[in-house]
Amino acid sequence: MSEARFIVAPESKPAFTRYSRLHEDVVRQRKVILAPERAYELDPIGLAVLGHVDGVASVAEISQRLAQTYSAPVDVIQTDVVKLLQGLADKRLLRDGPDAFSPPPLSQTAKSYAPFERGPAGLLAELTHRCPLQCPYCSNPLDLERANTELTSGEWGDVFRQAASIGALQLHLSGGEPTIRRDLEEILAHAVDAGLYTNLVTSAVLLTRERLAHLAEIGLDHVQVSVQDVVPESSDHISGYEGGVAKKRDVARWARELGLGLTINAPIHRQNIDHLPQIIDFAVEVGAQRLEVAHIQYYAWAEVNRAALIPTREKFLATVGIVEEAKKRLQGVLNFDFVIHDHYASRPKACTGGWGRSIMVVTPSGKALPCHAAQTLPGLSFDNVRQRPLGDIWRNGAAFEAFRGEEWMQEPCRSCDKREIDYGGCRCQALAVTGDAAATDPACHRSAHHEEFAALGQNESLLPAPAFVYRRLGGADRKEKALDEQPA
Repeated sequence: MSEARFIVAPESKPAFTRYSRLHEDVVRQRKVILAPERAYELDPIGLAVLGHVDGVASVAEISQRLAQTYSAPVDVIQTDVVKLLQGLADKRLLRDGPDAFSPPPLSQTAKSYAPFERGPAGLLAELTHRCPLQCPYCSNPLDLERANTELTSGEWGDVFRQAASIGALQLHLSGGEPTIRRDLEEILAHAVDAGLYTNLVTSAVLLTRERLAHLAEIGLDHVQVSVQDVVPESSDHISGYEGGVAKKRDVARWARELGLGLTINAPIHRQNIDHLPQIIDFAVEVGAQRLEVAHIQYYAWAEVNRAALIPTREKFLATVGIVEEAKKRLQGVLNFDFVIHDHYASRPKACTGGWGRSIMVVTPSGKALPCHAAQTLPGLSFDNVRQRPLGDIWRNGAAFEAFRGEEWMQEPCRSCDKREIDYGGCRCQALAVTGDAAATDPACHRSAHHEEFAALGQNESLLPAPAFVYRRLGGADRKEKALDEQPA
């Protein structure tokens, strides 16, 4: 079901796909393109061009209209129009001719929001920690929250409206496994009414075509399917679940048939790293627009299983070449997000876009977090959305203020010219390695712990891989046992 690159030509009649659209960002008083897990800001020229993109007008006709409006040579205008549209087409956001599917219109609720400065761009909603899979690198905490503490669909709806009112554009419906919620349809309807772009982050093993079709009808925009491997035996071993690959292939096909956006998410580690070329082929075969090749981040369950997951430096570097070659070969067919391996990096990543700057996480029971793993940091208190308004938590919550800005930074971060790019890196990783959450992320070459951090990864990667400690209830006790059994 792979698709060819859409080459924009004068006779092309470009249109947005079902899973991308121009959106009125009422809170920031601007228009953006909403797309899978992205919001693209537009300049006045881009907005002028895209205002004519409807699947009926050809590029030549659009160029002629703009030439008349701006009293400019049509050939110059057309060159610029093609360049802009080709860039969007290569992101798989445009198609030739109108899409058979259309997204839901902006609700009255979404039109009613007031301006709010410096709000979050996205909300990660962990609807549940229940999951049929047992992945040993899961980002959920070791002490999983129980079903009887979960927010109701109505409570989630209130959270979504509050998130959208302070600027959130993207909503990631995650877990655990979100489709385990019997009221997922109600939850999704609240999200659509709030005006959020909806991303379903799923293992896919519980979905039926009928349910996915119903979710699409309600207004679901995009499905992110996680793959543990595309070699069935390896996938079954990693996930602790049999038959997952075939089900994921089915769900991917259904998503494309229903016009939904499709991303394949592939966490990479020593147990599947040799299969990266096959994973790329799988993403192309099922017609995905995006592939996330994400080297494991070692916190939560992945920290427990680090020795079983961490690849050698040489294996990691090989993936860099594989992805770079695939990017060139598959331009306009498959887009890549590549998350590098921290132990073998020289610069830290901007964790979640910077602490308290871009993303808010809400756990199943309603705790509001600045990042997935924030609960591993001692001394932080986390507000609950059941007791405090989301906007107040975002602006004034103690956990969000803890590492926001630059005042908390130590040297060399405080005087580093990259401090407004990486925002000091990962606080949870700094704590895990140095014992100080305010220390320089050891992934940074300027950290005093960098060499030790890199050596830890390489040394563990050369040892035989121990058995997995699978993600299950009772994780805190299991972690202590697993660490006791690891070699010194």
